[in-house]
Amino acid sequence: MPTTDEPTRIGDFSRPVVDAPKKTAPPASPTKDALDAAETRLDEDASKDEAALKPLASFEEKLKAAGLTREKAAEIVDGVLLKGFYAETLKITSTVNVRLRTRNARDVKRIQEMLEAQRFTIDSHYSEVWSRLLLAASLESFAKDKFNHANPRTDSFEEVEKSFMERVTYVDALPDPALRVLLAKLWKFDNRISVAIEEGSIENF
Repeated sequence: MPTTDEPTRIGDFSRPVVDAPKKTAPPASPTKDALDAAETRLDEDASKDEAALKPLASFEEKLKAAGLTREKAAEIVDGVLLKGFYAETLKITSTVNVRLRTRNARDVKRIQEMLEAQRFTIDSHYSEVWSRLLLAASLESFAKDKFNHANPRTDSFEEVEKSFMERVTYVDALPDPALRVLLAKLWKFDNRISVAIEEGSIENF
């Protein structure tokens, strides 16, 4: 029996005579649940693998940007760790080369002390002297001029300091254009060394 006062009209299908059955969720499928769980684990494992490979890919990209192969980077690491320094000859022109080496802890400490003693008030002056001293600490040869690098492990303190100051005197007497060229080469050399031995990269060899 209808419960409303509205009369029932024969042939009127605008409203359902009987309420539609409520939709119910399909019964759980153990197989589907297992497959979904397995897919989730695979996605998680893939994300972990991708995260593990990303530092290696990044290191390879840095090597390429610095113009280094993995073999060359390994040579740099071996030189620094086993010999105490790595040296490389860089071409300037078809007839002129410069040879630079990595600096040791004594070089860095000495330069810091010299800069602190001068108490620069202008940043550009500080940077200029800093660059010159770094070049003097790294310079092994330029064109036909070769320079002595006393060994801080075996030579006396006086010998080490004397050989460094001789290189400083040479650098200070260079023509300014030649100095700029050498500083550019030093920056490139230092960048290559930094990429090869940056934190974590040694584990890749």
